[in-house]
Amino acid sequence: MVVLALSGKLTSYGVGNMIAPWILVWVCALLALTYDGGARNGVRLTTFVVMLFVLVGSFNQAFDAAAPGEFVDAALRIALGAPVMVLLFLPETVAWFDREK
Repeated sequence: MVVLALSGKLTSYGVGNMIAPWILVWVCALLALTYDGGARNGVRLTTFVVMLFVLVGSFNQAFDAAAPGEFVDAALRIALGAPVMVLLFLPETVAWFDREK
């Protein structure tokens, strides 16, 4: 994406369209930083909901992709986000967030 932006093939609007979905991924990464301490089920469910928004937007972008770069960008978010959503509901994960302080 950076290469496309620097080469002049993407407008500022195009760069914004490619960067905006990744902001939610970074929000999930920041939420993950709280997992070792006092994170409880609220943080787990918040991460799940934010990742759900990422996946829905990514599927929409993948189906409407006009260029291979857009499709790869959306597919990468799907490939990384779907396992996160599954892993957040494994019994071991639920037990981790239900542990006592």
